[in-house]
Amino acid sequence: MRIRTFILTAIAALALCLPSQAQEEVTLSETSESDVQLRLRAGLEVPIGRKWEFTWSEQMRLHNNLANFDKIVSSVGFGYKPWRFLKLEAQYGFVNERTSKTDNDTGFKTIDWQIRHRLNFDVTGSVRWGRVKLSLRERLRVQFRTDSVNKYEHPDPELSLRSRLKGAVNLNNARWEPYAFVELYTTLNAPAVVGNYLKQPLKYDNYINRVRLGLGTEMKLSNSSKLDFYYMVHFNRSYDARYKGISKDPTNDGDLKSWELEKKCAHVICIDYKFKL
Repeated sequence: MRIRTFILTAIAALALCLPSQAQEEVTLSETSESDVQLRLRAGLEVPIGRKWEFTWSEQMRLHNNLANFDKIVSSVGFGYKPWRFLKLEAQYGFVNERTSKTDNDTGFKTIDWQIRHRLNFDVTGSVRWGRVKLSLRERLRVQFRTDSVNKYEHPDPELSLRSRLKGAVNLNNARWEPYAFVELYTTLNAPAVVGNYLKQPLKYDNYINRVRLGLGTEMKLSNSSKLDFYYMVHFNRSYDARYKGISKDPTNDGDLKSWELEKKCAHVICIDYKFKL
């Protein structure tokens, strides 16, 4: 009888302890939105000898149906073309990105501009059959943040691979060159969701987070300048995990707070101007 009473008492005590330590199950939620965006860019190319070139460009982006500035990107880089069918490029980008944050208690939204540092490393191979040109570009992107982040929520630096297949046709007058392309973004160090970031090791769960489809044409204005008009549609998807911070009650510190799949379809109009010395 005493053994039975002891067992029942132990089970009751365990049951009382479990609710305070058990983590609430967080399920994946989904959000989706669409947007119209505009990108304007001006660039300069300076040849250095026969195989090298220096590039500089400034880009302005609008989003939220053209109502807000999204990013201002200043870029410099060098390109090297050892053969006609192969080009190597390295580029640094200074990114000023607009961010917004809503206070959960007051509902008040604050706008901030945050700086990102971006490195691109490109390898582009191309072949030509008559007036048709096909090219494949592989771009490794490394982006550094300047704000403090939880590495379980946002990687820093963020690594991604961009693969773009492009086909262009040079028309008879050699002034217009219409083209089409498809581009895939693949994450290389996206953090996987965990139940508690203070108790579980960091893991990665990489996936294709963006698909781009584009149509456009280049227009030659002179021997040294040209305009590039193109339209892109972005299919974006990203996983966003948030965790509970450190509090006075350490029971649930580090637990997964929310887990969301964010989907976005963006229609982007782009106009680029390039001048070559």
